[in-house]
Amino acid sequence: MKTFVIAVTFIVIFSGLFITVPTDFLGTGATPDTPVTPVNPNLLSDFTDSETYTKPNYTGVFNNYEYALGDYNWIAGIGLTGEFSLAAKVYFFGLWLGALHICKFITESGTDRGTSISFAEITADAEDGAVRYNLIFEDDGNEGGGFVVYWNSTLYPDPEDAWTNDVLYFTHGVGFTTNALNIGSLLLGLLFFQLPDVPFLINLLLATPLWACIIYLIWWFIISMIPFLGGG
Repeated sequence: MKTFVIAVTFIVIFSGLFITVPTDFLGTGATPDTPVTPVNPNLLSDFTDSETYTKPNYTGVFNNYEYALGDYNWIAGIGLTGEFSLAAKVYFFGLWLGALHICKFITESGTDRGTSISFAEITADAEDGAVRYNLIFEDDGNEGGGFVVYWNSTLYPDPEDAWTNDVLYFTHGVGFTTNALNIGSLLLGLLFFQLPDVPFLINLLLATPLWACIIYLIWWFIISMIPFLGGG
């Protein structure tokens, strides 16, 4: 038990000291891509595939942007009064005759924004220049993925201003990774005190018992093997 107590004490003291290390001693991070757009990475995570686009991607007579993503070919459109819409093409025997699976935009709090979102709604839903919607097909209720709208709110106070300057970003993601597939990364995040959206001290409190158990099991295994190692 003395070893167990020492192990727990070491982890707590080491973690407490680590968090107090000045950031200058921790080195510099990777060089970010250009342009830099501040956005919480968690809003763009959990997608197995995604498509990101901005105002210049909208072209043609109907001011649409078409792309393939997941199992569908998509059409991102802009209404006459500036609302954004998203729909998947429906094919009959390999031909597209104009039929569409139109998506509804659902906020993370469950608000149904209907089949289009306006600048005013994006502003109301966004926090720190970013908002994520869940996409639901209007006709059958199936999921169409996630839709993230974000911009640099430090430089552009609202999404309409960012849109005017071609820096309002849209990311459509599909293929959400489930908790079962993510358990490995969550466990590693816990062990290295890097759980997403979890303060370090809370992560420390959660991880300390786990580290203590791991160290105790290693200690127990070593103690148990000593008679065999020394028995000749």
